[in-house]
Amino acid sequence: MLHRHKIWQRVFILVVVAALMAACAAPGVAPAGGGAAAPAGAKVKVVYWAHNFEPRVTLDEKYIAEFMEANPDIEVEYEVIPSDFDAKLRTSLASGQGPDLFAQWNGDMGTFFAEGAIVPVNAEALGMGSQQELMDYYVAPENTLQGAIFDGQLYGIPNEVSIYACYVNKTHFEEVGLDAETDFPTTWEQMREVAEQLTVRDADGKLVRQGFDFDWGASVWMYLQWGAMVRQLGGSELDLTTPEAEKAMQYWVDWATTWGLGGPAYWTSQSNDFTSGQVSIKCGMGSWAKPLVEEAGIDYTVKKVPIWENAVNQNHFDIYAYFHMVNAQSAPEVQEAAWKLAWYLDSHAVDYMVNTGLLQPQKVLQESAEFQGIPYMDLFLEEMEVSMYSPRIPRFTEVADVLARARDRSVVEGMPIPQSLAIAQEEIDKIMAESQPQ
Repeated sequence: MLHRHKIWQRVFILVVVAALMAACAAPGVAPAGGGAAAPAGAKVKVVYWAHNFEPRVTLDEKYIAEFMEANPDIEVEYEVIPSDFDAKLRTSLASGQGPDLFAQWNGDMGTFFAEGAIVPVNAEALGMGSQQELMDYYVAPENTLQGAIFDGQLYGIPNEVSIYACYVNKTHFEEVGLDAETDFPTTWEQMREVAEQLTVRDADGKLVRQGFDFDWGASVWMYLQWGAMVRQLGGSELDLTTPEAEKAMQYWVDWATTWGLGGPAYWTSQSNDFTSGQVSIKCGMGSWAKPLVEEAGIDYTVKKVPIWENAVNQNHFDIYAYFHMVNAQSAPEVQEAAWKLAWYLDSHAVDYMVNTGLLQPQKVLQESAEFQGIPYMDLFLEEMEVSMYSPRIPRFTEVADVLARARDRSVVEGMPIPQSLAIAQEEIDKIMAESQPQ
């Protein structure tokens, strides 16, 4: 699960909450509604699974109680999963069981769609005349909702959308005679030059402080960061024998080897290297990092992720999100009630942002005084308006692992980049072929 996975912990707590989200799991597999219709006059029961993020759970419970009061014909069984949420959800859906309603991140949606485990959003159940009417509630829906769209149909309602930006240590810039506001690198070509100036080495040439570095730990960052750089150039991380893929990979390899500015040997975590002062610029953190940076006492600013000088697309790093989805195995009346519940929960965007830090990119949120009063939130939303989701494919994580192996063969083993990418392309082609319906 992206949102509670150890590399994906991210939450911007506006008022009093500054805790990172924890991983969650189901103690058992609850059967879905199945295909049987409810007896006449009986309540429709919706089983809803959610991960255990306490600030959100508190609001969920409040709005679920309101929902049941307003809809006495619907009963909601709300199950907060303490750990292993990803594995439990994937296993239960693959077996044709699981909850009627659940929220999961877009990395799993390609698999759920390919398995026929989820259904399109029922706009009528939300009291709307069309899918477009729902999409019109959102800022740049062709981008912010794209992670849940298959064949033109929307399969989820977002209850949290995130994107990375660059946190910048202003003190480090001042120490080398730079201004973080005016001298921040807006292109990848400039990033190398500025990072060189910010880098501090000991007498033996070993890095003491890095100007900038990528996230090298988990393979999923090959989508969110490296893949986004490939797509800036007009390529795709699924088509590796191209000049675009080679250029982006060459940059990562040179960063760690030829230029000696970082690499896997120096990487420690997604945020601690910045909050500890080890790195001057960190572009792998979302709005959730704000309380962490402020608690560390760093004088900082936030900037948009750089773009290549000759970029074809103006996207930054990838958007990622949690979407409410409905189980295809649930009975029709249960599906309808589940969508109704999902929209009731997700139509309180301001309240969820203020009390939990979760960003639902709705126009009503963008226009609210609460949103406009939070520094840098507009920057994250502006990035979303021009950026993309990672490919929505089955076996998403397996392909990410292939990309990470290709990177490491060149960075660690010294294999020529074209050769390494050719090996990776064969592996990806095999995975994609095996994923096709038989």
